[in-house]
Amino acid sequence: MVDEELSFAVVTWTGWGRASFPARDDDLLTATFGFARAIDLLPQVHELEEDFFRSNAHITAPDLQSMGGQAADEFRSAHPEVTEDAVQALAWCYTYDYK
Repeated sequence: MVDEELSFAVVTWTGWGRASFPARDDDLLTATFGFARAIDLLPQVHELEEDFFRSNAHITAPDLQSMGGQAADEFRSAHPEVTEDAVQALAWCYTYDYK
């Protein structure tokens, strides 16, 4: 089952589609969802980012595009509850950090 709210929280937190580089903005997520809901969502968002960054694609992939794709594929299989937008948002962060 896809978790639309959590996925939107990931997209919001990263700045995907709005910023020119990853924002990872806890305050923006809180402003968007409200303090009470953000208390629940922020740890989940951070955990998803940590899971994404467990990929070794930055070591094994031959180029940036392959690296993002490999890490995203690994993450997708582990987290089917996350939308494709959220996967792409985390891949954007990953490739930005390892460029």
